[in-house]
Amino acid sequence: MALLSSERIVDTAKEIVRTEGHERLSVRGLARQLKVTAPAIYDHMESKDAVLRAVAAAGYDELRAGYSTTAGTSIERMRERAAAYVEFARNRPELFRLMFMFRPNAIAIEADNELGAATDVFEAGLDDVRQAIADGSLVDRDPIQITLTLWAAIHGVATVSIVAPPVADVVAADVIDAMFRGLRPD
Repeated sequence: MALLSSERIVDTAKEIVRTEGHERLSVRGLARQLKVTAPAIYDHMESKDAVLRAVAAAGYDELRAGYSTTAGTSIERMRERAAAYVEFARNRPELFRLMFMFRPNAIAIEADNELGAATDVFEAGLDDVRQAIADGSLVDRDPIQITLTLWAAIHGVATVSIVAPPVADVVAADVIDAMFRGLRPD
């Protein structure tokens, strides 16, 4: 039997989230899957919330890996990353739902749900927006506000893609085109 580790706990928890949803994850059930006792889990993770945070962080890491692009312009990178975002949601809907229980630090609200991995993914988009503003491809406004606007739009498309996959690609392209048209400088 393999030694219990944080990585093994997260991998098993991620599989439970994928197949059953994060609502069904329990420390006892996780321990049963791993063939250990619940206290053994707590030797590596302080709580169920810590397990969920670690699974969400792993999901954000996967998403960020899917963001790699060779596109030449910031607008092209944003288009490719939007498509990757929608594809991620469609292929990993339960993990996607869990990930968005946690927020990047750019979304300042009174809640203890900030996650560094979410911030890293958000900042990849923010960097592209800043570059597009500098290039004159987007209106010169607060880049965080523009990034949040673009994210809200594509997040909506990603959510639709989970329940209506056939329309997601066309809708995503239309939404992104409309957003970029609306954010072009005068």
